[in-house]
Amino acid sequence: MKNTVTTDQDLIRQLRGSRGEQQRAFAELYARHAQRVYAYILRMLGEQTVSQDLLQETFLKFYNAAREDLVVTNTRAFLIMIARNLCLNWKRDTKASVDIDGLELPMDDETVERNDLSRILNAALELLEFERREAFVLKYYQGYSYEEMSRITGETVAALRSRVWRAKEEIRQTLKPYAAELGIANQA
Repeated sequence: MKNTVTTDQDLIRQLRGSRGEQQRAFAELYARHAQRVYAYILRMLGEQTVSQDLLQETFLKFYNAAREDLVVTNTRAFLIMIARNLCLNWKRDTKASVDIDGLELPMDDETVERNDLSRILNAALELLEFERREAFVLKYYQGYSYEEMSRITGETVAALRSRVWRAKEEIRQTLKPYAAELGIANQA
Protein backbone atom coordinates (compact mmCIF):
# COMPACT_ATOMS: atom_id res chain seq x y z
CA MET A 1 0.00 0.00 0.00
CA LYS A 2 1.67 3.20 -1.13
CA ASN A 3 1.36 6.50 0.67
CA THR A 4 0.29 9.25 -1.73
CA VAL A 5 -0.55 12.84 -1.02
CA THR A 6 -3.63 14.20 -2.71
CA THR A 7 -2.98 17.60 -4.29
CA ASP A 8 -5.26 20.58 -3.84
CA GLN A 9 -6.18 20.34 -7.53
CA ASP A 10 -7.26 16.71 -7.03
CA LEU A 11 -9.34 17.72 -4.04
CA ILE A 12 -10.96 20.54 -6.00
CA ARG A 13 -11.92 18.05 -8.72
CA GLN A 14 -13.43 15.84 -6.01
CA LEU A 15 -15.66 18.75 -4.98
CA ARG A 16 -17.56 18.03 -8.21
CA GLY A 17 -17.98 14.32 -7.36
CA SER A 18 -20.35 12.38 -5.14
CA ARG A 19 -21.60 13.80 -1.84
CA GLY A 20 -19.12 11.70 0.14
CA GLU A 21 -16.19 12.78 -2.03
CA GLN A 22 -17.28 16.40 -1.70
CA GLN A 23 -17.38 16.22 2.08
CA ARG A 24 -13.98 14.53 2.38
CA ALA A 25 -12.35 16.87 -0.13
CA PHE A 26 -13.79 19.99 1.48
CA ALA A 27 -12.76 18.84 4.97
CA GLU A 28 -9.20 18.24 3.75
CA LEU A 29 -8.96 21.60 1.96
CA TYR A 30 -10.33 23.33 5.05
CA ALA A 31 -7.83 21.54 7.30
CA ARG A 32 -4.95 22.51 5.01
CA HIS A 33 -5.77 26.19 4.58
CA ALA A 34 -8.17 27.48 7.25
CA GLN A 35 -5.54 28.44 9.81
CA ARG A 36 -3.56 30.67 7.43
CA VAL A 37 -6.68 32.26 5.96
CA TYR A 38 -8.03 32.94 9.44
CA ALA A 39 -4.70 34.47 10.52
CA TYR A 40 -4.80 36.77 7.48
CA ILE A 41 -8.38 37.90 8.17
CA LEU A 42 -7.71 38.40 11.88
CA ARG A 43 -4.61 40.50 11.16
CA MET A 44 -6.56 42.59 8.66
CA LEU A 45 -9.62 43.20 10.83
CA GLY A 46 -8.48 42.59 14.39
CA GLU A 47 -11.85 41.20 15.46
CA GLN A 48 -12.14 37.51 16.32
CA THR A 49 -15.88 37.02 15.82
CA VAL A 50 -15.97 38.85 12.51
CA SER A 51 -12.84 37.00 11.38
CA GLN A 52 -14.43 33.64 12.14
CA ASP A 53 -17.55 34.63 10.19
CA LEU A 54 -15.51 35.81 7.22
CA LEU A 55 -13.44 32.62 7.31
CA GLN A 56 -16.63 30.59 6.92
CA GLU A 57 -17.85 32.88 4.14
CA THR A 58 -14.45 32.60 2.39
CA PHE A 59 -14.68 28.81 2.28
CA LEU A 60 -18.32 28.92 1.18
CA LYS A 61 -17.42 31.18 -1.75
CA PHE A 62 -14.44 28.95 -2.52
CA TYR A 63 -16.64 25.84 -2.49
CA ASN A 64 -19.19 27.45 -4.83
CA ALA A 65 -16.48 28.65 -7.21
CA ALA A 66 -14.73 25.27 -7.24
CA ARG A 67 -17.97 23.46 -8.07
CA GLU A 68 -18.35 25.61 -11.21
CA ASP A 69 -15.29 24.09 -12.93
CA LEU A 70 -13.03 26.94 -11.89
CA VAL A 71 -9.35 26.22 -12.55
CA VAL A 72 -7.33 27.02 -9.42
CA THR A 73 -3.57 26.65 -9.64
CA ASN A 74 -2.73 28.15 -6.22
CA THR A 75 -5.44 27.30 -3.70
CA ARG A 76 -3.97 29.30 -0.82
CA ALA A 77 -3.61 32.45 -2.93
CA PHE A 78 -7.14 32.03 -4.26
CA LEU A 79 -8.52 31.69 -0.72
CA ILE A 80 -6.57 34.77 0.41
CA MET A 81 -7.95 36.70 -2.58
CA ILE A 82 -11.52 35.77 -1.57
CA ALA A 83 -10.78 36.68 2.06
CA ARG A 84 -9.25 39.98 0.95
CA ASN A 85 -12.37 40.94 -0.97
CA LEU A 86 -14.57 40.02 1.99
CA CYS A 87 -12.36 42.11 4.29
CA LEU A 88 -12.57 45.09 1.94
CA ASN A 89 -16.35 44.75 1.79
CA TRP A 90 -16.60 44.49 5.57
CA LYS A 91 -14.36 47.54 6.05
CA ARG A 92 -16.40 49.52 3.53
CA ASP A 93 -19.69 48.52 5.09
CA THR A 94 -18.70 49.12 8.73
CA LYS A 95 -16.54 52.21 8.27
CA ALA A 96 -14.59 51.26 11.37
CA SER A 97 -12.36 53.82 13.01
CA VAL A 98 -9.63 53.71 15.61
CA ASP A 99 -9.77 56.09 18.55
CA ILE A 100 -6.13 57.08 19.03
CA ASP A 101 -6.77 58.72 22.41
CA GLY A 102 -8.32 55.50 23.71
CA LEU A 103 -5.39 53.37 22.56
CA GLU A 104 -3.85 51.71 25.56
CA LEU A 105 -0.51 50.02 25.01
CA PRO A 106 0.52 47.56 27.71
CA MET A 107 3.66 48.60 29.58
CA ASP A 108 4.99 47.00 32.74
CA ASP A 109 7.58 48.51 35.04
CA GLU A 110 9.45 45.23 34.65
CA THR A 111 10.81 43.68 31.47
CA VAL A 112 8.22 43.70 28.71
CA GLU A 113 7.38 40.17 27.64
CA ARG A 114 7.23 39.01 24.06
CA ASN A 115 3.41 38.87 24.03
CA ASP A 116 3.33 42.51 25.13
CA LEU A 117 5.49 43.42 22.14
CA SER A 118 3.08 41.48 19.94
CA ARG A 119 0.12 43.44 21.33
CA ILE A 120 1.92 46.73 20.72
CA LEU A 121 2.75 45.71 17.16
CA ASN A 122 -0.89 44.70 16.57
CA ALA A 123 -2.01 48.10 17.85
CA ALA A 124 0.45 49.77 15.45
CA LEU A 125 -0.92 47.62 12.60
CA GLU A 126 -4.46 48.75 13.38
CA LEU A 127 -3.40 52.36 12.87
CA LEU A 128 -2.29 51.66 9.28
CA GLU A 129 -4.65 52.31 6.40
CA PHE A 130 -6.10 49.10 4.97
CA GLU A 131 -3.90 48.89 1.83
CA ARG A 132 -0.65 49.31 3.77
CA ARG A 133 -1.73 46.90 6.49
CA GLU A 134 -2.72 44.35 3.87
CA ALA A 135 0.63 44.59 2.07
CA PHE A 136 2.52 44.27 5.37
CA VAL A 137 0.45 41.28 6.50
CA LEU A 138 0.77 39.49 3.15
CA LYS A 139 4.55 40.03 3.13
CA TYR A 140 5.56 39.45 6.75
CA TYR A 141 2.79 37.35 8.30
CA GLN A 142 1.77 35.27 5.27
CA GLY A 143 5.21 35.10 3.63
CA TYR A 144 4.13 35.91 0.08
CA SER A 145 6.55 37.21 -2.52
CA TYR A 146 5.76 40.53 -4.15
CA GLU A 147 4.77 38.69 -7.34
CA GLU A 148 2.29 36.51 -5.43
CA MET A 149 0.96 39.58 -3.63
CA SER A 150 0.46 41.25 -7.00
CA ARG A 151 -1.63 38.33 -8.26
CA ILE A 152 -3.75 38.37 -5.09
CA THR A 153 -4.37 42.12 -4.95
CA GLY A 154 -4.19 43.09 -8.62
CA GLU A 155 -1.68 45.82 -7.72
CA THR A 156 1.74 46.30 -9.30
CA VAL A 157 4.84 44.96 -7.59
CA ALA A 158 6.17 48.52 -7.34
CA ALA A 159 3.01 49.72 -5.59
CA LEU A 160 3.17 46.82 -3.14
CA ARG A 161 6.85 47.43 -2.38
CA SER A 162 6.00 51.06 -1.67
CA ARG A 163 3.10 50.10 0.60
CA VAL A 164 5.24 47.65 2.57
CA TRP A 165 8.00 50.24 2.95
CA ARG A 166 5.51 52.91 4.06
CA ALA A 167 3.86 50.49 6.47
CA LYS A 168 7.24 49.68 8.04
CA GLU A 169 8.00 53.40 8.37
CA GLU A 170 4.63 54.12 9.99
CA ILE A 171 5.05 51.20 12.38
CA ARG A 172 8.58 52.36 13.21
CA GLN A 173 7.27 55.85 13.99
CA THR A 174 4.42 54.47 16.09
CA LEU A 175 6.79 52.24 18.07
CA LYS A 176 9.53 54.88 18.43
CA PRO A 177 8.32 56.13 21.85
CA TYR A 178 8.38 52.58 23.18
CA ALA A 179 11.66 51.49 21.57
CA ALA A 180 13.88 52.29 24.55
CA GLU A 181 11.56 50.55 27.01
CA LEU A 182 11.25 47.53 24.74
CA GLY A 183 14.95 47.32 23.97
CA ILE A 184 14.37 47.72 20.23
CA ALA A 185 17.32 49.11 18.28
CA ASN A 186 16.42 52.09 16.12
CA GLN A 187 17.35 51.01 12.61
CA ALA A 188 17.87 53.55 9.86
